[in-house]
Amino acid sequence: MVVVIISSYFLVESPYLIGTIVILVLVLFVVIVLGVSFIQFNYFVKSINKGDNKEISFTFDDGPNPETTPQVLAILACENIKATFFVIGHQLEENKALLLKIHNEGHTIGNHSYCHTKKLTLFSTIHLMNDIEKCSVAIEKIIHHKPLLFRPPFGITTPRYQRALKHLDMKSIGWNIRSFDTIAKNKKALYKKITRKISDGSIILFHDTQQITVDVLPEIIQFCKTNGITIVPLPELINTRAYA
Repeated sequence: MVVVIISSYFLVESPYLIGTIVILVLVLFVVIVLGVSFIQFNYFVKSINKGDNKEISFTFDDGPNPETTPQVLAILACENIKATFFVIGHQLEENKALLLKIHNEGHTIGNHSYCHTKKLTLFSTIHLMNDIEKCSVAIEKIIHHKPLLFRPPFGITTPRYQRALKHLDMKSIGWNIRSFDTIAKNKKALYKKITRKISDGSIILFHDTQQITVDVLPEIIQFCKTNGITIVPLPELINTRAYA
């Protein structure tokens, strides 16, 4: 009743109050949407989106893929480059040998969730923790190391992610260059998009599931070599452990 009386008073005294409240609500809604959608904002989850050194790192999401991942590995091996692969748990059962190959060639394995769906944002904290842990267990069974690095699917974060990762003692890894190679159609445009954004400490997000990524990767590596840009393993770039 008191709230109604006070609200009525302000509505009478301040005819623009409703409009102001609507604007504030809309602003809050936009802020929350941006906070959820853009991992770089660190709004709900503090993520590592860039390194402090001059070097850069390559990261690959959504694998392993039996068709394209071996091609990516061959390119990286030829150039002696170590990358980080954020893998999806449910794909590991049929790609155990490939995951082991990634690990044995000196690359870092990270957790990219088990089910990899946007519905993860709707999961309870416990359900989310179970999904992430399920992926970690699947990885550990194959490479005998438990990952500490996690990349949220689609870069979407919520307070539940923060609670889950804190409980699991894992770090959220973002990026400062998103290639959008999953929707890219033109290799030349993709090359320009990535190379013009490279700067000290860049963490580049690729997907080892795309043929266009395989096709453009040698050219991006050559750009880095020509410009004196060193590509280092992600744990080295951000000075953190990859495994428990």
